[in-house]
Amino acid sequence: MIAKLRGIIDQIGEDYVILDVSGVGYLVYCSSKVLNKLSTKGQLDEILIQTIVREDQITLYGFKEENEKYWFDLLLKVQGVGAKTAIKGLSIMTPEELEMAILSEDKTLLTRIPGIGNKGAIRICSELKDKTLNLSIPTGSQPSENKNMQDLLSGLIGLGYGHHEAYEVVSKLSNEDKNKKVEDMLQIALKIISEKRK
Repeated sequence: MIAKLRGIIDQIGEDYVILDVSGVGYLVYCSSKVLNKLSTKGQLDEILIQTIVREDQITLYGFKEENEKYWFDLLLKVQGVGAKTAIKGLSIMTPEELEMAILSEDKTLLTRIPGIGNKGAIRICSELKDKTLNLSIPTGSQPSENKNMQDLLSGLIGLGYGHHEAYEVVSKLSNEDKNKKVEDMLQIALKIISEKRK
């Protein structure tokens, strides 16, 4: 199995890159976020690879970070989610945003992924909730703490902050902060946002 490729960027398409490794061109499907991080055509670059083998074909999927690959693999474990849907999901959301959406059971956000309906979003939440990296919710957290995180996200979004910014800020809270009351966490989150914007 191919785990990593290093070569010259030969061509970048809408959802793929062709990487020239010692004269052999490898077609690697990537999320738009990964494609945006790649070097320009003719430059050397390195991509982490997940090889999917089917009866009739071998397909390569590329990532720049381990957590992207981790979430791609996790999404594939959900019934009804194929590799193309998983890659589209990682084009729309970062791994951190995806994790927050699952932990907070934000089905609306998950249905933004092409090919994922309400039932698919429910399935993703229920099947992957226990497999997250616990980036956002402290280890050993109680359901009430999960509800607090949801309330915090709703509060930030209600104040006019976008989903992306709200998830990003919540993911930066320390485990100690995540054990505080929602009002206290909201104050800390707003402070992080104001400092980031200075």
